[in-house]
Amino acid sequence: MARAVSVAEVKARLSSLVNAVAFGGERIIIQSRGRSKAALVSVEDLRRVEGAHPSRPSKAQRALALVHADRIRKTLKGLKLTDSVEELSRVREGRLRGLS
Repeated sequence: MARAVSVAEVKARLSSLVNAVAFGGERIIIQSRGRSKAALVSVEDLRRVEGAHPSRPSKAQRALALVHADRIRKTLKGLKLTDSVEELSRVREGRLRGLS
């Protein structure tokens, strides 16, 4: 989640805010008179937004994908999975028999 910071605070703490964004993964919303005016984001975030580089999934996204894969594996465990070609042939034959 982004943190809101005033323009005055940005002027006073620019170096530490840049480091927080670049190395701490923070996002800073720069506000003037209580209104959001700009954002300070990492180069990685900017590239992702601009689509400049196909971004690699984040660690969190990869971890979530692994959790989903594990759930699917647990759901399918013990089920007999058939080859799709064999299953389609069986269904086709049944339909053809029904037409005759």
